[in-house]
Amino acid sequence: MMKKNLFVVLCFAFLVWAAPSVQAGEETAGDYFVGIGTKFGRGLWNVVSSPAEIPCNMTFDIQDKGGVGALTGFGKGTVFMLRRILVGVCEVGTFIIPMEATLPPVCSKCAVTA
Repeated sequence: MMKKNLFVVLCFAFLVWAAPSVQAGEETAGDYFVGIGTKFGRGLWNVVSSPAEIPCNMTFDIQDKGGVGALTGFGKGTVFMLRRILVGVCEVGTFIIPMEATLPPVCSKCAVTA
């Protein structure tokens, strides 16, 4: 009888100790919907703002390399634009799975040097 009571007390103590840590890892439904809404909006913004990569990179390369920078900036801007479109489409397509942003904002390096 004594062993049974001790077992029940220990089980209860373990549940009281473990319950807050289990609940701390759970997200609420509101957090989930905010996360998927943020990812969906970020994906749309990446697709819409992707053409801004070309003039941004051209400006940055012209400041850095002079006239030749227009050509290299156009090439890099085109590649970065395509990358931003691909990431944006993937984020919109998988918005049900919330996650952190993977790309910096458009022209973030140009804003730092300007």
